[in-house]
Amino acid sequence: YPPGKGDLTNMVRSYIKKCEQFDVEIKTNTPVTPELIQEVAPDAVIIATGATPLVLPIPGIEDAGLIHAVDLLDGKEKCGQKVLVVGGGMVGSETAAFLGEAGHDVTVVELRDEVGADVISEHRKFLMRDFDEYKIKSVTNAKVTSFFEDGVTYSLADNKEHRIDGFDSVVLAMGSRAYNPLEETIKKIVPETYVIGDAIRARRALDATKEALDAVLQL
Repeated sequence: YPPGKGDLTNMVRSYIKKCEQFDVEIKTNTPVTPELIQEVAPDAVIIATGATPLVLPIPGIEDAGLIHAVDLLDGKEKCGQKVLVVGGGMVGSETAAFLGEAGHDVTVVELRDEVGADVISEHRKFLMRDFDEYKIKSVTNAKVTSFFEDGVTYSLADNKEHRIDGFDSVVLAMGSRAYNPLEETIKKIVPETYVIGDAIRARRALDATKEALDAVLQL
């Protein structure tokens, strides 16, 4: 887990325990299809399908063998010792801190004028302390213009192209986009359908839990 985020698993375990307590049926490895919805015939549906990594149309992004930050944090991917993280928002900066804590040599490239700009101020203080402790380097105000296997090119305010390379791994953390392919189909079958969390727009866990409560209170 990123530094400071391990306690969030307690909340997840608590939700799982409550589902067991109230005999909530949980089916895994089950693709949702119109046929399944018709078979179950629910009175209401809550769509919480989350988000997928944002892949912008930047030259080389599809061919550079990049690692998505979420896959790294989930343990689905591993990276080399020297790592470039492209994107220094909440996910990118937390990924950098996670890698720094694990002993990696990390550099972050960020479009905005500071890393962690979208992190709440209380948490950002600790995050920046991690950047200092683990000697994480950052390049800000940098617009990435192309990707390649061991680095990127980027432009600064001077509009000149710069190149940073020599990395063992390049990690992509340029944001997420809502993943909600079923809403219109499901609404034709079950009119009372609600969409919550990142399936609306990628945000924080707090937003998702609030929208979950709001949806349940309408049932």
